[in-house]
Amino acid sequence: MQMRVGWFNVENLFTRYAFAQPDAEGLSYDRQVIAVGVTALEHGAGNQGDGNVALAGMQRDNTARVILDMQPDILGVSEVENLEAMRIFNQQYLSHYFDGMFMIEGNDGRGIDVAICIRKGFEAKVLGIRTHTHETLEPGQSVEWGVTNDDDGPVYQARNALFSRDCLELDLEINGKVVTFMANHFKSQGGNRSGRRDALAPDELRLRQATRVAELAEQALAAGKHPIVFGDLNVDDTHPERGHSIAPVLQCGLDDAFADLPAAERWTHFFMVKQDVSRLDYILHAPSLKRVDREINRKGISLKCKQHKGERYPTVGYAHNAASDHAGLCVTFEL
Repeated sequence: MQMRVGWFNVENLFTRYAFAQPDAEGLSYDRQVIAVGVTALEHGAGNQGDGNVALAGMQRDNTARVILDMQPDILGVSEVENLEAMRIFNQQYLSHYFDGMFMIEGNDGRGIDVAICIRKGFEAKVLGIRTHTHETLEPGQSVEWGVTNDDDGPVYQARNALFSRDCLELDLEINGKVVTFMANHFKSQGGNRSGRRDALAPDELRLRQATRVAELAEQALAAGKHPIVFGDLNVDDTHPERGHSIAPVLQCGLDDAFADLPAAERWTHFFMVKQDVSRLDYILHAPSLKRVDREINRKGISLKCKQHKGERYPTVGYAHNAASDHAGLCVTFEL
């Protein structure tokens, strides 16, 4: 039996709500406030967003193309606002490709979460789901969720939280084996404005996150499970200054599915501001899982990315319609 495992940072998949309709008066509550579609926030240069909302149709169609081209049995995603957004996207753009979607609200101030999806018809029994949003930087602390203010106004934060979003674990029984999927989206490389969100520097926080995920993977291996860690780990492992921050999870006994590719072929992210590419996304797996195929799908990357010389989807242009600023990853295993 083969199993295709994918990972994709879908870049700001949000829901669009039907607020303030002209004929809202007299409508029932569920008609006034309802998730009706998906969109994406356009940030502009330097992530200093001006609040504009980019029309989502073409962009989200390209996002769907990446997923459907990879044909994953199990897909991990990041930057999804909530389950409603994922379910609507699955309905409107994927024709109900998935019939199992799992997410637990994470710690991110923008509300972007990780999720794990199971293809309709794929035989996998759900054994358990675990969240680590409540875990703290130091023993004896507790996570303090809420809103604080700084010079820029109110901001949501999860003070003392170890994970910027979550390490979402899902145990699935597949062909008689227990495969533990761990979806992650580590701390970004950006600094903290006014120190308002995190008590630690980005590299130190990411290092602690990687250390904890490594512990979880080692525990799964010791229990006879077959762990797969996939996610946006938010740093290139070859970066001379930051690469060390994800070393623990890369050295915990899992195999890196793309490590033996030439360095120039491993990149998964296009940073528009600096016009450069790097490897931020990873699929790490138990050595007991035999890899038979792999791919990095860059067909949805913006035309601004000159480093990609290969095929693109016909509707991918220079602005607002790229599938994501990340490529999709997919690995086929023999079980």
